[in-house]
Amino acid sequence: MPGMTHEAFAAKLTDLLPKAQANPAAYRRRVQGWVVLGYAFIALLLLGSFALLGGLLWAVVAVGLAGVMLKLLIPVVYFVWTLLRSLWVKFDPPAGRELSRAEAGPLHDLLREQTRALGAPAVHRVILTTDYNAAAMQLPRLGLLGWPRNYVLVGLPLLQTLTPAQAAAVVAHELGHLRGGHGRFAALTYRVNQSWAQLVGNLEQSGRRSIVRGFTEWYVPRFNAWSHPLRRTAEFEADAAAARITSAAALAEALCAIEVREPALERLYWTPLNKLLATEPLPPTDPISRLLAVARSASLPADEASTLLRRAAEADPDPFDTHPTLGERLTALGQAISAPAPPATTAAEAWLGASLLALAQELDKSWRSERTGIWRERHAVLSDQRSQLAKLSEQLASGLTLTDTEAWTHADFTEDHVGEAEALPLYRALFDSPKYGAPAHFAVGRILASQDDPAALPLLEEAMRRHPDFVGPGLAIQQAYHQRQGDRDTARQFAARQYHHADLTDLMEAERQGCTPQDVLLAHGLTAGELAPLLAGLTDPAHRVGRAWLVRKQLTYLAAEKPYFILVLRAHKGAGLNTDAEVEAWCTQLTPKLVVPGTCLVVPVIDAFMWVGKKALHIPGSEIYHLQAS
Repeated sequence: MPGMTHEAFAAKLTDLLPKAQANPAAYRRRVQGWVVLGYAFIALLLLGSFALLGGLLWAVVAVGLAGVMLKLLIPVVYFVWTLLRSLWVKFDPPAGRELSRAEAGPLHDLLREQTRALGAPAVHRVILTTDYNAAAMQLPRLGLLGWPRNYVLVGLPLLQTLTPAQAAAVVAHELGHLRGGHGRFAALTYRVNQSWAQLVGNLEQSGRRSIVRGFTEWYVPRFNAWSHPLRRTAEFEADAAAARITSAAALAEALCAIEVREPALERLYWTPLNKLLATEPLPPTDPISRLLAVARSASLPADEASTLLRRAAEADPDPFDTHPTLGERLTALGQAISAPAPPATTAAEAWLGASLLALAQELDKSWRSERTGIWRERHAVLSDQRSQLAKLSEQLASGLTLTDTEAWTHADFTEDHVGEAEALPLYRALFDSPKYGAPAHFAVGRILASQDDPAALPLLEEAMRRHPDFVGPGLAIQQAYHQRQGDRDTARQFAARQYHHADLTDLMEAERQGCTPQDVLLAHGLTAGELAPLLAGLTDPAHRVGRAWLVRKQLTYLAAEKPYFILVLRAHKGAGLNTDAEVEAWCTQLTPKLVVPGTCLVVPVIDAFMWVGKKALHIPGSEIYHLQAS
């Protein structure tokens, strides 16, 4: 992250968290100071800009240099508009089905009782969703001026896996976030984050980021670091508030139930439903209605549930996660882990009563409507994959030898459409492939790690050694593996390696963000075979390419493993390709049709990029195509 490495950010969080826990009120005042500092800087920029605007307008009136001054006015006005836009953060209302008192009287009564007991503001909207989640939020109706509307969201799948007492504790926890202005403060910190994100993004698009670069790279990561522990301690405070008005035992039961019921529901219902994508052209008409019967009794085998709870309770806290671990929350509540029995009566049944089935049917329609387009697209892709898999299997059965690319496709599709066990030997057969050896090692390592097989570890390391793209996911898989085995020290070592890799990735991506006149350009260094796919597109008469140069940008990080190329194109002038705007549009449309080598920036020969073309001309071997006059 700009201005602070991931490792430094994690260390800062470790330092700040005890301070937030020791005195939340004092810590909140410190964070408010950071909020004021951020807005004060923006206000200072605005005041300076308005002063400059006033000076320019005075010069226009008093001196009469209207032409010159108007040219100076335009960028200043644009900068002021960019600052003002960054301050207006829009909050979209949450999606879902609003529940009336007639439909969910017991839930509305519970919310009224709990808000009074907590001293929390009244709830204005109760929303039923299809998520396995619950939430409470305050959204300002007037942006910076406030006037919040309070929402409580409850997921029907969640309510159908919990008892009324467990669900009441969960809802009380969410309402606990709204008491004492916590919801407004959370919204404020969100607005600050979004304001700076919008400001930086808008300035980058206009090429004016350098105006505030120094301050933003210093301020943004530090504000995020200071506000992060406050969000984490708010979880403990909400737990304590919920335990006070319900019971610590009910909340602990709910936390443990959620830990094991969500993966059970995923395995027993959502995974089989998603498999229908390959065979059914349209999504089911009643997915939520059918879920009700599965959800109320969804459970994992006792030994598996016990292991899952134990691992969750023993897991190390993730410094980047605002939510404490299950173990931390249970310890704070003074409760032990336990796997509650499935509910005799679910919260959904108790709170929604006779409206439950009708509401589920409404959610069926909205779920299907939202997903029909994506489902059709995915079904077409999977159908094509199944067809390719069948053809490749037939070739193997007839004694034909597959190319490495065909063998990789066969292994990949076998895993997706047949199973992991059947795919493993197919992946292993590609270990020595120059092109697919690294992904094959990673695929086998990934599968074995999911089975807690230690043989996965050297395979993942080999994939990481062979190709940098596998370093990030390889480290994450190994950290999770060691965490599941209870080896915290090794898991922490992998976490540290992940921070270091994330920092390297940030640096690597930063120097691949375009090209500047200060960059050093080198010969592309590609072979004729590597250039062939690109040349096939350049020589196509329909693409109207006159000349093309290819160079490579000099890099510091992973230069050999992930080179960055710049392709300069001169259009074959003619109808529709005479102005810079026409040529730029032509280049934009042409780029997706070209098979470029790796990461590549494609620029046209127009005034804005003439300096790139001039630099490329002086690099030996840079010209890779020149249309000969007929």
